[in-house]
Parts: sequence; C-alpha cells; structure tokens
Amino acid sequence: MRKILIVYSLSIGLAFGCKPAELSNTCDAKTKEYFQATVVRFLTGDRSPSCLPSFDFQELWGVYMAPSGTTSVNAITSYNDQIIIGGNFQYVGPSTGSVVYLETSNGKVLSNRNCPYLKVVGSTGIAISDGGGGFYIGGEFYAVQGVERSSVAHILPGCVLDRNFNVPKNNSISIYTLLLAGDSLYAGGYNTSDNSGYLVRHNRYTGALDNSFTPNPNLLVSDLETDGDSLYVCGDFTNIGGYTKNSLAKFSLSTGLIVSSFTTTITGSSCLDLYYGTDSNGSPNIYAVGDLTTPTFSRAISFYPDGTLTTWNPAPNAKVNSIQQYNNRLYLGGDFTTINGGTSAPNLVSVNNSTGTAITTNYGVNDVVATLQIIENTLYLTGSFTQVKSVPRNYAAALSLPDESVTAFDPAYDGSFNNPGSGIVSAGNGVVLFTSSRSTVNVKARNHFAVLDEVTGAPIEGTPNFDYSIKALHRVGNRLFAGGSFTNIAGQGRNAFAILDLPNYQVSPINTVLTGSPEIRTITSDESQVYVGGASVANVNALTRNGAFALNLGDLSVSGWNPNLNGSGESFLVVADVVFLGGLYSGINGDGVTTSYQAVDKITGTKRGIPSTTNFPSSGVYTQTLSGSKIFLGGQFATIGSIGTFNNFAIYNLATQSYEQPNPVYSDNIIYHIAAYPDGNVLIGGSFTGLNGATDNYSFGVFNSNTNVLSSWNGGINDVVYTSMYKNGRYYLGGAFTIALRKSNGGLVRTNLNE
Repeated sequence: MRKILIVYSLSIGLAFGCKPAELSNTCDAKTKEYFQATVVRFLTGDRSPSCLPSFDFQELWGVYMAPSGTTSVNAITSYNDQIIIGGNFQYVGPSTGSVVYLETSNGKVLSNRNCPYLKVVGSTGIAISDGGGGFYIGGEFYAVQGVERSSVAHILPGCVLDRNFNVPKNNSISIYTLLLAGDSLYAGGYNTSDNSGYLVRHNRYTGALDNSFTPNPNLLVSDLETDGDSLYVCGDFTNIGGYTKNSLAKFSLSTGLIVSSFTTTITGSSCLDLYYGTDSNGSPNIYAVGDLTTPTFSRAISFYPDGTLTTWNPAPNAKVNSIQQYNNRLYLGGDFTTINGGTSAPNLVSVNNSTGTAITTNYGVNDVVATLQIIENTLYLTGSFTQVKSVPRNYAAALSLPDESVTAFDPAYDGSFNNPGSGIVSAGNGVVLFTSSRSTVNVKARNHFAVLDEVTGAPIEGTPNFDYSIKALHRVGNRLFAGGSFTNIAGQGRNAFAILDLPNYQVSPINTVLTGSPEIRTITSDESQVYVGGASVANVNALTRNGAFALNLGDLSVSGWNPNLNGSGESFLVVADVVFLGGLYSGINGDGVTTSYQAVDKITGTKRGIPSTTNFPSSGVYTQTLSGSKIFLGGQFATIGSIGTFNNFAIYNLATQSYEQPNPVYSDNIIYHIAAYPDGNVLIGGSFTGLNGATDNYSFGVFNSNTNVLSSWNGGINDVVYTSMYKNGRYYLGGAFTIALRKSNGGLVRTNLNE
C-alpha cells in the first residue's frame, strides 16, 4: 500500500506541474552539500579517498641540536608515503620559528592549518597584547612569515603578520621590552653594533618612529612599566634623558620628558625586570630585580612611584631575572640559591610582598629561571632547568596557583632559555603565546635518523637511534642502506655501514663488517650490486677494499668489484656498464696517477679511461648526477687538467665525450650536492655565496638543463644544502640551514622552487 501512495503522490505532482524535491549530491560541485562537505574535510584534515578535494596538511618538521658539530640533514630518501632523513641531529620538531601559540592544557603547539606558524627568523624575547586579540613581538629577528621585519612586528588575530605595521629597518637593534600606551608603542633594548642603549617610541598602527622622543640611554634598557601616567625604565644605563641615572628612570607619558626628581639611590649594576604591584596595604609599589645594589639592599628592591625605597628586602644571594605578583606573594626567579640572608631557595622562591620574607623556598627547580609570568591562576616559568618539583620539564613549565602544583603544560623545548628568556601572553581560549630564542617546540628525540609521515610531516614512532651521524641513505626495495660515522644502532654494533629492513626499520641481522674508523659518504646501486664509498675504508668482511666496495644484492656478500682507491670515494654514479667515481683520491687500481674522477668497469672496478686518461680535476669531486646524456659534477676543484678552468662545477657530455665549454655554471666555493630531475631542473647546493657571480644564489641554485639557464630565483637559504629529493610534485631540500624561503626551517624544507 505504501508503494502505491508514493507513486500516486509523484504522479499528482507531475500532473499539476509540481517539481519534486532535488536529491542532495555531495559529489556535485554545484551543490551546497559539496561545499559543506569540503569545509568539513578541510577542518578535520580528512584525506580518505573521496570525490571531494584533498588538502595539503603537511607541517614538515625540522632537525635540531647536533651533539657536536653542525646540525644538518645530510641525506633524504623515501619509502611509500614516508620521508626518510639522516644527518647530524638529536631532535626533530615542527619548524615554527621563535614565536608559538601553545595550548595551556598540555603545551602543544597549535596546528599550522588552524593557526599559521609565524616562522620568525631570529630570537624573540618579548611579546605584549595589543588589547584587541593580537600581539606585538620584539627581539632580534629579521623576518616573520617570510616577510622582512626588523626586531619589532605586529601579529593580528588569526596568527597573521600585520603588513601595515613596519618599523624602520635596523638589523643592529635587539629589543628586550615593549610597552603599549595610548597610540604609542615603546621599545627598549640595545644597539648590537656598539652596545649603546635603545629606547624609542613608535606609532602603534604604522610602526613609524616618533623622532620627538629622544631619551638616548647610554646602555641597555631591559624592561618598561607604567602606572598609567608615567613610564618606568629599567636597565644597565648610567645616563638617560640627559640625566645621570643608574639603572632606573621615570618619564612622563604626556610630555615624553624624564622626571628629573625621581631617584632611587641605585649605586650600580643592572636592573633586569620591573613589576608594578602593591604591598600588603594595597599601596602601589614598583618592584625591581636584577644585579641591583643600593647602600642597603641588593638584587631586589621596591620603591614608591616617587622613587622612595621601601623596606622590602628579600636579600637573594645572586642575580634575580624575573618577578611576578599573585595576591600577597611575589615570585622571584633567577640564579640565586639562598634568600633572606642564607635560607636555601634555589632559582625560584615566593616571598611576602611587604617584607620580602620567604614563603615557599623549595620548588625543586634544578637550574636557572629566566622568566616568570602569571596569567590568571597559572605561573609560567622558563629557563635552563629540566625538572620542577621532581617532574621532568625541559626549559618551560607551569604551576597552578594558589596550590603551586606542576600542571600538564609541557612544551618540550630543545634547549634552554637565557635572559631575556621569553615573552608569555594569554591568547585566550586556552592558548598562550610564547616567545624565545628557540625555533622549535614539542620536540621528539631522534638521534641522526628519522622517518616523517608525508601527509603530516611529523615523525613516526619506532625508528632506531644512531650514535653518530649519517652521511648517505639509499633504498633498494625493502632494504634501506645507511652510511656515515656511526658505530651503534639501537644497541647493535654497526661500523659506518648498515642495512635496515623495511617497513619496520629494524636493523638487519646481516652485518657488513668494516674495520678501523671509516666514514661512508656515498651509496648507489644498479640491478645487481650496491656500490659504497667513503673515507678510511680499507677492509670489508676481511677483504681488502680501499675507499670503495660493492655488495651483491642477492645475498649481500662482498662482490669482486674493487677499484682500489688511494683516498676516499665521495660520489658514485652508475651509467650503463660503468661507475663514475668521484672522490678525493690520487690513484685507481694502484696506478698512483688517476685523480678525483674516473669511470670504472662495474663488474671488476678496472678503470676505463673516461672522461680522460690524463686530465683530472685538481681536487675533490663530491657530487654528480646524470641528466640526459650529460653528467653534472661538483666539488672543490678549480681546473680539470689542461682543459681549462672549472670553478667547482663541470659538465661532462657522454655523447661528445668531452667537458662542455664555456662552462655554464661556476661557484665561488665548494659544491656538495647536485641532483637532476625530470623537469630539467638541476639543483646545486654548497657552501658558496654565489653562482655565476650572482650572490642571490647563496648556498643554493637551480640550473635548467633544457634551457641552459641559471634561475634567478632566490630561495632565501642561509647555509649549505647537502641533499634533495623530488616527490609528489614538491622538492625536499636538506642541509645545515636554519632559514629557507626566508622563514625559519630547521635543515629541511619543501618547495616548488618559486615561492
């Protein structure tokens, strides 16, 4: 009966010209359902198979803190939807830059998708609210979100740089403190070129400098405070506003002139932090801490707004870096170990706000506290500590007030905070803004080896740690070959060369034994062998193999291939039936003549006399790649025999069997990496400051083999590029850089080569 009613209703509707309701179609791009589903897919990060569009949610992590030497990514390869990196590092973390938005509940950084990373290049010591959901930040930085900014910037709500606010460029300024009053933004610090003090006033909306405000402190300004009418200035100065004033001064906000009658009888040293608070009677007090001294007090004082000193005297035995007030308690953080003339109170103490008498002395903070900040009922602290009240906390923590228990807030920074440690400001809705000299947060320990999820950019779990650096990675099927200077992987001895079994990255039971102290620097393969080269390689599985060896892919035994290098193998390239050996050697097959570059038979290792039997690079060949019928090679050479000048770069044409002249690319220093890709792009990385005389190509450049033109694109990279990979339409670059694309990026970046 139900079916008859449905048909009858439909027929009546058609008979009278009524149109039946349209059925929703989520896969029809013209419907609102498609739009709504797409929004949901974006917000939830859904990447499951669908007719809806996919979004790129990758937040590529970087590498940080080498145990020794330079932090770097030296090698990249991939496996399925994973990016494999090896190098010299202890941690991996999101490349956020020195300003981050953290969840107060756990210290996790907000997703880059929902709150774009600011990617501040340089250190940031202070942040203050703009009163409207945004922030002003100050420090010693040069760019924010890839846009040039000089030490002061304005961040709008939504985690976006205010492009309309731009202070005059001055890369010699380091900002320690900011204060907003009316339409003015005061900024204090020092000039790094001569260590003179710095105190200026900007228009809060444009960043324009107010040239009528000229206090000209002679030394550092550390902090600023206000009571609404006056500006209190704290620092190392002895002269400010045209008056002799030691460490503390007061200015009228209305006139911009110093209040000459204000004096606090400071006799020397440094003021680091101010707090405008109250004593137990509710009377306004300005509390000042640092290395201050007076005839009566030291390191921590308080005074009334007219400059009269109070009797507050906590008497810490060493420097106090920061001070905050909560009800009738004042919290002090610093380098001190005792309070009140001898009471043990290492690094953090709470004292009475009228007398300075200690209240709580043992917070179990095991090293220096650099910054304190109270936001509502939470005390945030940063410094050099790794433990608070027996709870592990690396360099940043939070205590709940008033009970002073350690909260779950755990940002897990990669290194310590010095004074000025950080600016800490509420961002509302369970979020706090943190500034620092660190360029990452939420780090995870990964010693020299990490595997990143291609979709998210974050590291997967369960990968092994290497005790020393990795220089080369090469994957063949489900085997990953790794080379470097390591001696141990996940507790298993492996000397400079190892095999990991995929997909679980377990150390293979097959151990290719190298004796001595070798360092493997290159690994490649053909259909039957894996070719390996390095420095100080002499013996492999008890067989003599100098500088180079090969393994049979079938059983991973050492093959008969033996070029017998007198020196190191740095870069190997298989072409047809030969292997081109780039290195820093002075003989092949025991001839004592062939230097740095030569092709050898890929079965025996016997030299072929290609490219030449007499003309060799004048020094090391460290990298090479094949593009069509041309081999691009780079290194440290200046000439190739009698052929001519080739400054660190050359092209050998297999078709003509000759080096191309004139040489289309030259560099002013060493080239460590060259890689050719199907689009014709040849990526060049090294320690050079320019290619073909163009300094825009600092450390990295792109040459197109189809057009024979060096790209003018400037990648904004500040240090060596050692490796690259192309995957799913993007280039991955790895190296020793901390800046790429004019943004903070820890040794690893993904690019289209056109940003």
